[in-house]
Amino acid sequence: MEACFLYNNILNMIMKQLITCLLACMGLFACTAPSVTIEGKNEINRQEEFHLYCSQAGSFIPIASAPIDSNGCFHLSVPLPQEGFYLLGTERGVMHPLYLKGNETIRLRFQTKGMVLEGEQTPENQVLSQWEQAATLVREHAFLYERFGGGYSTDPATFTQELEDLLRVRQQLKPEKATGNATFNSLLKAKMEADVDFYALAYLQRNAGNLSDTIRLSNYYQKMQPEKTLQQPALLQLPYAGEMLRTYVWHKYGDPVELREAFKYKSTCLSDFKFQQHYLYNEITRFRYYEQYQQLIDSVGKTFFGKSYQNGLELIEKQLAWSKPGIPAVDFKGMQPDSSSLALSELLGKVIVVDVWATWCSPCRRMMPYFKQLEKELEGEEVEFLSVCIGTSIEWDSWKEIIATEELAGHLIFINSWTKGFAKEYRIVGVPRFLIFDRKGYIVSVNAPAPNKLALKELILKTLKK
Repeated sequence: MEACFLYNNILNMIMKQLITCLLACMGLFACTAPSVTIEGKNEINRQEEFHLYCSQAGSFIPIASAPIDSNGCFHLSVPLPQEGFYLLGTERGVMHPLYLKGNETIRLRFQTKGMVLEGEQTPENQVLSQWEQAATLVREHAFLYERFGGGYSTDPATFTQELEDLLRVRQQLKPEKATGNATFNSLLKAKMEADVDFYALAYLQRNAGNLSDTIRLSNYYQKMQPEKTLQQPALLQLPYAGEMLRTYVWHKYGDPVELREAFKYKSTCLSDFKFQQHYLYNEITRFRYYEQYQQLIDSVGKTFFGKSYQNGLELIEKQLAWSKPGIPAVDFKGMQPDSSSLALSELLGKVIVVDVWATWCSPCRRMMPYFKQLEKELEGEEVEFLSVCIGTSIEWDSWKEIIATEELAGHLIFINSWTKGFAKEYRIVGVPRFLIFDRKGYIVSVNAPAPNKLALKELILKTLKK
């Protein structure tokens, strides 16, 4: 198992090198293209770096990055693959659109309410900035509030008024004649139409459980045409195209997760094959575990995506490689109730099933009887069951009280950290989680089914036969 730690470190080094090489190759490819310089100041968070993303095959991928210095300033210069929309933002933060043509300098600053352009700007970015600022509240209350601290949605009456105010701005800006750039004007018109429909549907999606037929929403909901605006050819060139398609699929089908099998038969509400590709690709970018990725690829076939998506898929595969079934598990250990330690590596020789939980987690407690029942059903088999509680040292007594209350037995350990060791290596950001390792200590699943599902027992039995 010691080799597993070395494996993980090497994998992290390889990932960094691959991403660096990808950006370098793109830069070499575009070395003769017109370049853009972007400089500014971040007045919100000085602990991250900014990335510039371009659209390729309907997906935004990073083409340049710039660290933020101690004063909050950043600077980047990069050749542009093409004229069009780009996104600027931090890796996990809000993305801000820019329209770039090359041979230009963009000066800006980031404040609590968004991005502000400074100095002389192109006509395209002047108009785009007006639209983005007008849409700030609607966009935040519709879906972006989930992505930054302090964000919030709002009540239906307020959102209705904000949506109607934004519609008036759209009429005033007259995108068809906004600038002398016909290409930009066409894209801006498509963006404005798609934005409003997307914001309207995103608000419904996130507030469906709190809305009733008696709550008045804007008349716009009766007039909107998402079948048209969210399936227009220009959509894949627009920021948040993936989110837009995902929300549209929800509008037509409900939970988009249920649509994955439908793609196996190519039956979908997305009329254009490119939209089908992009929708599923966007789903894949949201996956956290390799087995999720493999399940979808097995369902639709890798050729479904075509050559234009292959580089992106390869990068996703590498990002998820830490969780790929068949690779060595990273060893971990915790404290048993008697204060002695127990490591995963000490249980090798049998299939190991791990239940990860926390003292404050109600769903975890509800799964415990099923986990205990599974232990009884597999008694006598070459299986070890390991209960792992993650918490802080002040939860030690609570952990032991739960052990007594729930009558837990067998291998029980407490791991005192949510930020390093086991939690970091296995990306534990929520519980309950269930993991399976084979007799030799290789990953079978780091996102196994819950014990109240027959699928968990079937996966264990399948592993036992190997």
